[in-house]
Amino acid sequence: MGQKAEKYRFQSIAKRLPLMFSIGYLVLLAFVGVITYFREERRMIEEYRRMADGVTNLMIEALDPDKMDYYIEENFSSQEYLDIRKYYYFLKDNYPDIFYMYIYRFYESDPAEATIIIDLDEEYTDPPLQSSVEEVGTVYTAPEPFASLLEELLHSREPFFETAYTREDGYLLSFAKPVLDADGNYVASACVDFSMTDRHKQNIRFVVTLYVILLFVGGALQLLFVLDLRRNITNPLLSIAKTVAAFKHDTEEERSENLAALEKLDIHADNEIGILYDALHEAEEESIFYLNYFKKAEDEIHFKDAQISKLGNVAYRDSLTNVGNKTAFDMCIKGLGNKDAYAIVVMDANDLKMINDTYGHEAGDVYLKGCCRVLCEAFSHSPVFRTGGDEFAVILKGRDYKKREELLNALEEKLERIWMEKENDPEHRYSCAVGMADSSKGEGPGTVFKMADEIMYANKKAFKKKNGSY
Repeated sequence: MGQKAEKYRFQSIAKRLPLMFSIGYLVLLAFVGVITYFREERRMIEEYRRMADGVTNLMIEALDPDKMDYYIEENFSSQEYLDIRKYYYFLKDNYPDIFYMYIYRFYESDPAEATIIIDLDEEYTDPPLQSSVEEVGTVYTAPEPFASLLEELLHSREPFFETAYTREDGYLLSFAKPVLDADGNYVASACVDFSMTDRHKQNIRFVVTLYVILLFVGGALQLLFVLDLRRNITNPLLSIAKTVAAFKHDTEEERSENLAALEKLDIHADNEIGILYDALHEAEEESIFYLNYFKKAEDEIHFKDAQISKLGNVAYRDSLTNVGNKTAFDMCIKGLGNKDAYAIVVMDANDLKMINDTYGHEAGDVYLKGCCRVLCEAFSHSPVFRTGGDEFAVILKGRDYKKREELLNALEEKLERIWMEKENDPEHRYSCAVGMADSSKGEGPGTVFKMADEIMYANKKAFKKKNGSY
């Protein structure tokens, strides 16, 4: 019992089901959070890519691709260059997330190099800072991501973009579009770096906020679910399981205690739990009923054995059929009380005299034994008596009394079936007239016997009229 309870405790559905639901919800929540985060990141990158594409188009429109060498040579001494640079600052101010804007000319070299044509890495000043003036025309080693994508920069006519985190600049989207001359040759690249750091942080805050909201809302719903689950399913199941685990069935008292424990649960659920509980309750009731019935039957058998033994000891058995004789029947009749529920069956063997006269008394004895055996088999839980030469009586009580009509019908059908087996010898074609009466109207045993006897003779007369004799 201890091992069973220990196993039950670790496998309890009442604990595992809410736990599985909670884990499943957290996994689902994490999945939703990850999907939402990456979706927002993709949207962010796509928005900045579109903005970068628009900005670089405006940058290229302000340039004359055939004057790149002129811009490098003249730079700040050229009004056109100054106007372009001022326009670029205007674009940068109207796109607040622009981190860098620049026009570079990249070369095929190892390592990759680039010439600065325009670079807005400082705030706008008029006149420009000397450092900005000195920067134009400078050739320096190309940074990433351009250094790794030099082939695409120089030979592709399509723009490209890369995203990356840097410790100095944060989360950047670098976008480069080729600047082509009138003949379609590469002369430079219009580049812009957008800072996505703030938007990235917003995305994270959005996902965290969404996660927290879902966590609290889901937690509240989960709490309601678990409470409802415990009230309507797991707690009733747990109560039933613990009660059934403690059941004992060795004695009638233990079975009664089992039933009382079930009834104490008082479960009235209009669901599968209610059906299970009602089935267990009914099964326990039936086990008590059948145990009582079995004990009564056992006591009755012991009583009948004792009575038969007693009757046998005083020679109250019929010597031919080994059932009770007339004296035994009379004693049993006297023992019936006015409040007892009983029935008396009277049976008379048909045509015994004809069988004795035609086939001999030995055949007649076989015939009587067969009739008696059929009667004993029909009322297997009741005492049978031979009350005359061809007459028998049965006193029905208990189980046979409750099923008396059913048993009587089965007996008459069997006798009819045996009678119709005309290929058998006459001494084996048992035929009997049967009558039955009961004490339901309050008559005494003598009156009940007389009513059964009258019914039997009426049936016997009807049989003779219908079938005659052998």
